[in-house]
Amino acid sequence: MQKGTENRSSFTLSNRSGACFLPLSAMMFIFLLLCTGLNQVQAQAPSVSYAGPLVITQGGTYSGNYRSTDSSVPAIRVQTTQPVIIENCIIASAGEMIDARYSGTSLIIRNNRGYGLTPSVDNKERGHFVATNQSKSLRIENNYMEQTTGISVHMWTGDGSASQTLTVRYNQAKNIDARYRNGGNTFGNFVGLDKVYNLKNMEIAWNEVVNEPNNSRVEDNIALYSSGGTADNPFRIHDNYVQGAYPFPATGSEFTGTGMIVDGDQASNQGFIEAYDNHFVSTCNSAMNIAGGHDVYYHRNRIVTSGLMPNGTRLNSTYTGIAVFNYYGQGASFGNFKVDNNTIGYVQWGRNSPYQDRQDEADYGFKILTNTQHLPNPITLQTEKDEYTRWLGKVSQNGLKIGVGGSSNPTPTNTPPTVSLSVPATGTVGAALTLTATAADADGSVSKVEFFNGATKLGEDTSAPYALNYTPTAAGTLNLTARATDNAGAATATAATSVTITAASTGGGTGDGTGTGTGTGTPANATFFRALNLGGGATTIDGRTWEASDNAANFQINGASFENQSIALNPATDAARASMIRSSVYDGAISATVSNVANGTYLVYLYVWEDNNAETFNISIEGQTAQSGYNSGSAGRWDRLGPFTANVADSNISIATTGGYANLSGVEIWKQGTAPANTPPTVSLAAPATGVAGTALSLTATAADANGSVSKVEFFNGATKLGEDTSAPYALSWTPTAAGTYSLTARATDNAGATATSAAASVNVTAATSTATRTFYRSVNLNGGAITLDGNAWQGSAAPNYTTNGTKFANQNVVLNPATDATRANMIRSSVYAPALSFKMTSVPNGSYEVFVYVWEDNNAETFSLSVNGQSAQSNINSGTAGSWKKLGPYAANVTAGTISITSTGGYINLSGVEVWRKNTGTALNVAPAAAKSTASVSTFPNPVVDELSLEVDVPQTETMRVAMLNQNGATVMNSSLTFAQGTSTERLAVQQLPAGQYYLKFLDGSLAGKTMAVLK
Repeated sequence: MQKGTENRSSFTLSNRSGACFLPLSAMMFIFLLLCTGLNQVQAQAPSVSYAGPLVITQGGTYSGNYRSTDSSVPAIRVQTTQPVIIENCIIASAGEMIDARYSGTSLIIRNNRGYGLTPSVDNKERGHFVATNQSKSLRIENNYMEQTTGISVHMWTGDGSASQTLTVRYNQAKNIDARYRNGGNTFGNFVGLDKVYNLKNMEIAWNEVVNEPNNSRVEDNIALYSSGGTADNPFRIHDNYVQGAYPFPATGSEFTGTGMIVDGDQASNQGFIEAYDNHFVSTCNSAMNIAGGHDVYYHRNRIVTSGLMPNGTRLNSTYTGIAVFNYYGQGASFGNFKVDNNTIGYVQWGRNSPYQDRQDEADYGFKILTNTQHLPNPITLQTEKDEYTRWLGKVSQNGLKIGVGGSSNPTPTNTPPTVSLSVPATGTVGAALTLTATAADADGSVSKVEFFNGATKLGEDTSAPYALNYTPTAAGTLNLTARATDNAGAATATAATSVTITAASTGGGTGDGTGTGTGTGTPANATFFRALNLGGGATTIDGRTWEASDNAANFQINGASFENQSIALNPATDAARASMIRSSVYDGAISATVSNVANGTYLVYLYVWEDNNAETFNISIEGQTAQSGYNSGSAGRWDRLGPFTANVADSNISIATTGGYANLSGVEIWKQGTAPANTPPTVSLAAPATGVAGTALSLTATAADANGSVSKVEFFNGATKLGEDTSAPYALSWTPTAAGTYSLTARATDNAGATATSAAASVNVTAATSTATRTFYRSVNLNGGAITLDGNAWQGSAAPNYTTNGTKFANQNVVLNPATDATRANMIRSSVYAPALSFKMTSVPNGSYEVFVYVWEDNNAETFSLSVNGQSAQSNINSGTAGSWKKLGPYAANVTAGTISITSTGGYINLSGVEVWRKNTGTALNVAPAAAKSTASVSTFPNPVVDELSLEVDVPQTETMRVAMLNQNGATVMNSSLTFAQGTSTERLAVQQLPAGQYYLKFLDGSLAGKTMAVLK
């Protein structure tokens, strides 16, 4: 289940640094600072005239000034696979500067200035300078970015060709900043790669990155998560200057950021990485880490950290120069590293390796550093400044220009390719046209030539001679063009050539069948008779039912069955047709018979394809040659050949191939003659008469079609579509969100497009009696920030006391079905996914609960089952088509061990949110004093923004106890651990910004376990 949008990994190293847990006082200090909100530093964008956000839907070169003040709207969005160049722009944005998450983008970004504006919403970081997903080619050079979250490259598996590469060079970045406007932060990187591998000539080089303390919040400046190069072509990171990787505030004692890290849990794909001649200055935690993978080579890097901020204040979060540790426990796959000849002077106060107040190398059991050159003490702020001077000297010696205006950039300007097209002036429906292109590139190579009819792509060829066979399916005029793309991404298109297509007198085929059939089309004056999937199961294609050939009645065929679903088809087609095509039978002499056929005239289509090397064969129908010398083309090409006429007089239709090996995937048969009028389907709806807001209702429909099949059943509330089901039994789980009377209907559509709507069913929905039956306990937005939904406060993904193994991803471009409010839609479309997902909520008071889960589908339907606290909750849930979402539940959860766990089995599940309600039992909370001298009061310290609880207790000995804050309904609103000295002891506890009311403190362990005390706020 490959996701089409960013699946951002955190690159967190909290357990890798070797740092101890913070004392309570330090934790409280940081907590108070973060909760008070940040004085956000906004980049000083130039005062120029800006255009509104730009959406790029076709290739070309784009320049201008663009601005967005909305965190959810990119300043520039790329939505095309055609090559795009973005240059000489000034970009100011509260959201993404350049959003290129559209799969297959080929992009050059050069000589632009990007400025991050303060986010427009809480709990949202500044946008990336560039964010990409499943790219095809990416070059980012000579740009300047300030107060952004850097460059994000996600989910890119290259094809191994030289045309697919990633280059990040000659850029300047100031203050990578992933802070929220209301306090707190997430992760930001100058360059963050997530699952990027099998690319040639990958390079990050000659970039200048400067982060200032208290004006930035970067995690790992260069982060390679489950990413890497190949054995013959390693990923090269060299000659970069990276300064600053500070916590916020910069004096904080705990931090996990670095200058560079190789990280991730996919050992096989994170390797063959070489980092050399880089300069890492004042990078807290460490300069260079290896936490996962294999075949990583660090050499000739210079690492300098003085342990001081520019004003001379000590840094408390420094740890080491270089560290190697097997964070993910990857076993034998973790290794083959070389760390050699690096120059290090790294201050960590109080350490002594190799000199006083130094820790140049960390020891995690991997003592692999060789020939380290240790700089002599003292390491000072001047030592750091000298490092920058040293790097500037290298830049000058190499004649380079860093940042915008790189006129001395050694990379020459690319010359676009040339291309011309040759096609016949006329053609016939059903007969193949041969399109031939001549293409060349003066300063590189041609990577592909694409062929178009108007804006519709017909196919492409990646090697000379560039040709395509296209079979027109209807009479008319074609406007054909060819577009050549070179190895640098530049493209040139020919002028349009007109071709007149006339109707064919008889059926034919595509001639040489090189992958241009659309697979669709209905013959005139014919009725669909039968279709057979020769290598797979029953399916539905073009709304028509296809049978599995195995054990199909009145059908026989020889040949061996095989399939290869991993081959990319040319041209691309829908999933059901693609699956049918790539499962087939093959033989040098295929013989197939469809028997028990009423005598008459039939039209036959044959689906053929090629899985490796071209074959030439002949086709006969009813013993007569229908097509001779058919060439199957290169791997992935396919055709729907025909229609071939079969005059049946013996109740059989015979099909045969001779010559080379043929891959025959499907047989589609139509009976010639006037098609009878289509009879619409029938449909009825069953729905409960009553319901409760917030509780799911089961809607079921019965639908049938007398002369075809039902393709889908849609469910409606009035004119608002609630969802649909494409297979029987037709059902939908729908949760009304408000009280009222709803008028529900079901609409069935048959394979010919005819529809029928059921009578309306009236459902009376009453408001949920939460105070009588259940009380809202807690909800978590699993891949987003804190929100308010249905009047209830939801926590963001950074909330405590829950865990999940799901991988985060979001795709806010998918249209949801049914439509819903913006807050719920954003929550639904940001989620976690896994094939065996687990979610666990902890520190839950024992009792009875009801659990709801939000799930959705972003691409293809999956079927999964859910369990809650080890008990089956719902089986065989179908996620539906792209955009479908459901609020499932309520599921009962009886909590006896303080946890609520949700697990899935089967297919992939996209889990967006978990909503938990506590069932009211009528039992009052037992409020008893913790001890004779125990008191609790709320004061305001150090300012009115943060509430603080002053707690006094008597304890027999010094001990650390866990304390929970409960609301008047018994729901936990926060947890903390406090250490009390022997005797009478007073501790202070920040209690967030809780609304006024009655609360209770409950001791969860220690000598006061089970004791509670009332607090009035």
